[in-house]
Amino acid sequence: MTDRFDPNIPADPADPTVPSMEGEFTGLVAITEQPTLGKGNLVINRNKPFDIDVSWRVFGNLVPLWLTALKVNTPEWVVTAYAESQGPGDEVTLGDVRVPVGGPLFSQNETYSARLTVPADTLHEENPGDPTQSGTYKIVVTAFLDSAIGGVGYDIMGYAEGPIVKVEDPQ
Repeated sequence: MTDRFDPNIPADPADPTVPSMEGEFTGLVAITEQPTLGKGNLVINRNKPFDIDVSWRVFGNLVPLWLTALKVNTPEWVVTAYAESQGPGDEVTLGDVRVPVGGPLFSQNETYSARLTVPADTLHEENPGDPTQSGTYKIVVTAFLDSAIGGVGYDIMGYAEGPIVKVEDPQ
């Protein structure tokens, strides 16, 4: 969904020479608890770390120019994952990773991926006797490329909404 990336300058179907640049997340935000059988899971064991996998791309004929200009002062994407409590509970930054922008020559379709590992005991489980923690969280991931060019509008930012997960302590 290109409406989740900014800037979003769609191509003109009537005139393909019009400059364009868009972005989209190409893979769903996948949650994989470690170790598992290679499957995602919506119930997270709070005592174990889990991974968040995400992939995205930026495309269009402005991409080589835009990324070349931004890479001068910003050589890495900052990919950050958040957990938003559904019901009562914490809002948590789960972590961030840096992903190299690439280059020196860019194509009109640049692809990226990242894996964030969330440490054990980062999220709280629901405690039936404690109405302050639902133990249910919506995962959101952002990919951000900061601009030192000046002024608003040259940064690149996209977001993907992941699954809603339930945190459980199986003991």
